[in-house]
Amino acid sequence: MRVIMRGSLRFFGVWSPLAAQLLLALFGFAALAFTPPERGAMLLVPLTREARAHLPALAVAHGALLLGVGPGGGSLVVRGDRARLVEALLRHSIIAVAAPEVICGG
Repeated sequence: MRVIMRGSLRFFGVWSPLAAQLLLALFGFAALAFTPPERGAMLLVPLTREARAHLPALAVAHGALLLGVGPGGGSLVVRGDRARLVEALLRHSIIAVAAPEVICGG
């Protein structure tokens, strides 16, 4: 006798619509958590060696105040205006993310 369970979530077999919705919600919350604030502390993360070398000068040139060294290789914690920083830094392979105190210090 074979029992079929209806409504069960499978993560490694067949994806149910509910599992897909939960995964989408999880990614959405993660994106919100790491979106840099409009103004305030941000973590600038260089994606290339060249970006790492130019990061401090580029950040200051676009109005950022350097607060300290970030947790990753070459990253910096800055205070600034997202509108002035993000677009300019993306062209130089540098991303801006939220700088939570737990990761970046107080």
